[in-house]
Amino acid sequence: MVHRYFLVVIIFLAVAPGFADTQKAVEKAHRAEQEFNRHNVVGAEKLLREAIKEDPEYIDAHDMLANLLGATNRNSLAAQEYGRVLELDAKQNKLSAEHKRLVIDNQAVAYAQSGDLERAKSIYLDVLKGDPDYAMYNYNLACVYAEMHDLDSALPYLKKSWANRNNMPTNIKFPDPRKDNSFRSYVDDPKFQEAVRNMVQ
Repeated sequence: MVHRYFLVVIIFLAVAPGFADTQKAVEKAHRAEQEFNRHNVVGAEKLLREAIKEDPEYIDAHDMLANLLGATNRNSLAAQEYGRVLELDAKQNKLSAEHKRLVIDNQAVAYAQSGDLERAKSIYLDVLKGDPDYAMYNYNLACVYAEMHDLDSALPYLKKSWANRNNMPTNIKFPDPRKDNSFRSYVDDPKFQEAVRNMVQ
């Protein structure tokens, strides 16, 4: 998969004291954002881990750390941290619907990029039961199947993602599967070519 450029985005939330147990955790998260913007990844990660130590249930810090780990290709750790974000949100109900979709998507991508395609597939199949028309879930499940060398299973999800391309994250364009490394083995396959013939934005 090569979707990190839009799936794993460093999203630093507007952090407010009311959402954390301690002001110190909030302050460290703000400083982590500043350090990351200065390209000081090591410093940003240190501050985020300190913020989490101050307040282990501070969901914003966990979310920021997950994105940082994903952006620095520590995929297994990122997947675990996204899981922690989802566990906390189940109790706190803080994430917006769009943000929760992004966290789930990022977690599955992290598992896939760590080599655990079965875990990524399981996540997508499960979440699609309740959110069947979200384009990126369908697109990335198609990518997972393609990475598993199962084009026949991939194509229905790829077609469904295109059919629901208006149901995409804000400011994200539908990816061109012909340029996606997940499908590189199929660029000359007639079934693939027919499926993607009109997938252009």
